[in-house]
Amino acid sequence: MRAKGVKVALLVAAAMVAGWFGYTSGGAKGVYAETPAVTAAAAANVQNTVTVGADGSYLVEPDVAYLSFAVEARGATAQAAQQEAAKRFAAVEKTLYETFKLDRKDVQTTSFSVQPEYTYTDKDGQKLKDYLASHQVQVTYRDLNNIGKLLDAVSEAGANRMDGVRFWTEKQDQYELEALKKAMANADAKANVLASSAKRQLGSVINIVQGNTSPPPIVLQNASFAREMASAAGTPGSSVQTGQIEISANVTVQYELK
Repeated sequence: MRAKGVKVALLVAAAMVAGWFGYTSGGAKGVYAETPAVTAAAAANVQNTVTVGADGSYLVEPDVAYLSFAVEARGATAQAAQQEAAKRFAAVEKTLYETFKLDRKDVQTTSFSVQPEYTYTDKDGQKLKDYLASHQVQVTYRDLNNIGKLLDAVSEAGANRMDGVRFWTEKQDQYELEALKKAMANADAKANVLASSAKRQLGSVINIVQGNTSPPPIVLQNASFAREMASAAGTPGSSVQTGQIEISANVTVQYELK
């Protein structure tokens, strides 16, 4: 009897979820009738809403740059390559800290490696050529007018690989709020058009879901950073254009329809 009662209760619960109530009597076929106003109200709630997605963006001047470059050196042994890379990097550090007065917290090592390099021929197969030592750093720099000078100076000091320059802002939270305001305004405009087209009136906001903001853009990436870029006699210095960056946000908003 207990098992039968549980089974009946489960059937009733399933029927109510589907919007119907059923029963059986004496093995006869079930007679079904619509449930109370709970399911009707739920259906009405779904029918009387409109959901829209909208974007908002805010253009700003960048106030910080992240420069990524490396010192690479080769040697017959791993130790020789590492020592040569350390010698060159010491000159780069001197340029960063003494010439450009950077704070040490704004210079971060992002990668350091010493790896063998090989050559291959059909006759000899794979043979060890030399070792490559690489020391990569990321520099946070806020004097955007002098980025070109900094790049030229570190190149002259010994940096021989450029991995990227990325412009961004340290006021992202502030600008993101402006982008969200524009996104919400766009959502309101879209929802009003949809409601008017359906001969309805837009009611209050029921739900809001915020999406992700845009990632920092890469302005210069995987570029050659040979010594020719340095400020040699008769050679113009490197010029880097900051442009503008776009802070974007998106929202999904559900409104009541009257």
